[in-house]
Amino acid sequence: MPPEGLTSKKIGLALGGGGARGLAHIGVLKVLEREGIPISCVAGTSMGSLLAALFAQGVPAGAIEAEAVRIGKLKELFKLVDVGVSKGAMLKGERLSKYMAVWLGVKQTFAELRLPLAVVAVDILSGCEVILKDGRVLDAIRASIAMPGVFAPQKLGPYKLVDGGMLNNVPVNAARDLGAEVVIAVDVMPHFSENQPGQPPVVLPLKPPKVPRAYQYFGHIEMIMVSAMTEHRLRETKPEVVIRPQLPTDMDVLIGFDRPVEAIAAGEQATEAALAQIRKFVTL
Repeated sequence: MPPEGLTSKKIGLALGGGGARGLAHIGVLKVLEREGIPISCVAGTSMGSLLAALFAQGVPAGAIEAEAVRIGKLKELFKLVDVGVSKGAMLKGERLSKYMAVWLGVKQTFAELRLPLAVVAVDILSGCEVILKDGRVLDAIRASIAMPGVFAPQKLGPYKLVDGGMLNNVPVNAARDLGAEVVIAVDVMPHFSENQPGQPPVVLPLKPPKVPRAYQYFGHIEMIMVSAMTEHRLRETKPEVVIRPQLPTDMDVLIGFDRPVEAIAAGEQATEAALAQIRKFVTL
C-alpha cells in the first residue's frame, strides 16, 4: 500500500511475455512495492499474465520471489513437465495447470481479485487479439501462456486461444482499457530496432546453450517478429514509462527458469533506474 497521503494519477502496469525472461517482472514488482508506488490495475501477456495475476491477487512480491527460487531448482521444474504429444503440442500442460491452481485457485474469478486485471491471448480461429477480463482467472492464464507447439490451445467460449505474445507482447492497451492514465510497460524481450542492416548488431540474438542450432535459428526468427510487433504497438499506445531489464542472451523463453535470482536482479536494477521517471506521476 502507498504511504498515507500519497496520491497520483491512476497507474497501470503492463507486464510483457517472455517465459523465463519474464522472471525479471518479479524484480520490478519488488521495487514498486518497496517504494510504495500506487498501482491501480495490471495487465499481462503470457508469463507476464501469470505474474500480473499473482500481483492482482495481493501476493507479496517477496513471496513470489521465494517461490520462483524454490521452483527454479531443476528437480522442481521437472515436476511441472508432462511430455507427451497432445493436440499438436509437446507438453500436456496438466501438471502446470495444477501448479498454477494452487496459487490462483481453480474457481477464482477476475471480480474477486484485489486489483483489476486484464489478460491478453490470441484467438487462432479469427486471428485476433482477445483481452480477457471476466470469468475464471486460471482459464485466462492458461490461454495466455499457450505457446504454439509447446502447449495446446485453450478452448474458452467461442475462442481457441494461444499465447498473447503473438500479437501483443506488452499489453499497454489492455491496461488503458482498465482505466490507467499512466502505464508502466515492462518489456523483457530483445528489441532489435537499435540494429542497422549491414552493421554489427548492437542487440545480439538470444543464444541459449546446449540446444540444437535449429532451435536457436527458429527462436531468433520468432524474436525478430515479436520485437517488431512490440515496437509498433508501443509507438501506437505510447506508455509513459518503459522498463527494459538487461537480461543475458543465453536466457530465452524456455531456457533460464533455473536462474531466477539473476533475472529478478535485472528487473530490480532496471526499475530502480526508472524510479525518477515514475515518481513524476506520483505526488504527495
